[in-house]
Amino acid sequence: MRTLSQILVDVQSFTDLEAVLPTGDDLLVRVNYANLAILEAADKVVFNEFNRILEVNIGSGYQVSLPTDFRGFTTAPRQISNSTEYSEINSDDRFLKSSGELYCYVIGNPSQGYLATFNGLSANATISINYQRFPSGFATLTDICELPDDTYVVEKIKSYVLQSRTDERFPQIEANAQFKLNNMVGRQAKQPGGGQNRTPVAVKRYRMGT
Repeated sequence: MRTLSQILVDVQSFTDLEAVLPTGDDLLVRVNYANLAILEAADKVVFNEFNRILEVNIGSGYQVSLPTDFRGFTTAPRQISNSTEYSEINSDDRFLKSSGELYCYVIGNPSQGYLATFNGLSANATISINYQRFPSGFATLTDICELPDDTYVVEKIKSYVLQSRTDERFPQIEANAQFKLNNMVGRQAKQPGGGQNRTPVAVKRYRMGT
């Protein structure tokens, strides 16, 4: 996968016929376009590349402070010792549940963080949480693209630039970007070969209170 710098040189080669990195305000704008492209794609597609696994020992409690990059569960959280699942519900629906039912709910927001509350959890349980994280985006020019196809980002930045210039090529370039996004969707739907995931999933482990 290519760096942001390489992506922007590709864009510049098309939009301005120069195989160089843009400078000044043009550079700032196009870095912003690159991050918008990543966010827009992640809003439309649940990418395997953004999946994470969190394993946490809750001790005597029943709540978990979720990671700062938490976007949502991809599967029901599971107690590792006995494979018990805790289906996610809306927080308001907890009043409709009996005391012995197994479920969880999440409250919070991206600014203040998210907290998962579990009902019916065993003492000293270790919970496995599969979740989807928010994209990190490009913080520096040497950052590698997080998406499985960086040519989508190239086409999407071209599209933003041409749209801002009211360039008649904009509809075709935007169509190219959407085609590449759809291709990524198709690849995400493929079953992993060899009986395992194509991309390793990072696992975080920690104990509450440490």
